[in-house]
Amino acid sequence: MSRRILVTGAAGFVGRKLCAQLNRDGFEVLATDYAPSDDFDVYRTCDFSQPDDITAMMEWAGSLDGIFHLAAITFVPDAAADPAGVMRVNLEGTQHLIQAMRDKSDSPRLIFIGSSETYGAPQSLPVDETHPLNPNNPYAISKTAADEYCSYAHETWGLDIVRMRPFNHSGPGQSDKFVLSSFARQVADIEAGRSDAVMQVGNLDVARDFSHVDDMLRAYGLAFEKGTSGAVYNVCSGQAHSVREALDYLLGQIDVDVEAKSDPERMRVSDIPEVRGSYAAFQTDTGWEPEISFTQLLDDLLAYWRTHS
Repeated sequence: MSRRILVTGAAGFVGRKLCAQLNRDGFEVLATDYAPSDDFDVYRTCDFSQPDDITAMMEWAGSLDGIFHLAAITFVPDAAADPAGVMRVNLEGTQHLIQAMRDKSDSPRLIFIGSSETYGAPQSLPVDETHPLNPNNPYAISKTAADEYCSYAHETWGLDIVRMRPFNHSGPGQSDKFVLSSFARQVADIEAGRSDAVMQVGNLDVARDFSHVDDMLRAYGLAFEKGTSGAVYNVCSGQAHSVREALDYLLGQIDVDVEAKSDPERMRVSDIPEVRGSYAAFQTDTGWEPEISFTQLLDDLLAYWRTHS
């Protein structure tokens, strides 16, 4: 009999891909997200800012073996524009989901998708799970609070919860609000003559730990199958690449002279110079390690935008 899995935030960039992977792996997948969708076999809308909606959705889901909780406001500038809203969805939504789990007779395993933003500015590199939590924006604060609540729920009520702290990740299908996808789309548009040979860029000198979304999907699956209950895991590449490096590589794939123009709206007040994580704990427990290179990630993004822009 197929195991039943609920994916929240299923209509998002990672959620769609995770549902597809779980279906391929033989799970019975129930999907939920904020807006109506016809893209899933079993789907229900759920507003994670509304407790009654979460309760009704969990009653609809019935008996479950696992929940992948991705539903969240994830774009940092959006969260900064509505701090109260991001707390309602990211923190309170998680709290209400956990309460609904407690009300079930057969409490499922919860894979909570947090964020490396909980660490804030690194005190040392690479960042491992023992690094102090120092969130420095409303999004990070909301995810940190939800992460800590998951830990509390495991310790206090014995719920089977595994917390994930993914670092930056991207891939085909990601919104061009995010830096690598934005660069790839702009380069594809310039190459095709759809726009002038001018790139709008933010801070090029920051370095981040970027992973391919397909590596993240493998990690989430392994967390469900092999993760230790109550544990928290970083998922990352273990390498830092500057935004300038990404831009230079993508521009090297086209035969056009391009001007990079600084866009103040793409600058973050709290930009951190370098972030690089350690996935050693997760590798020890599950055997996971990244397989897809940074340049392959950029190649995949450019190929996607060449046909989808």
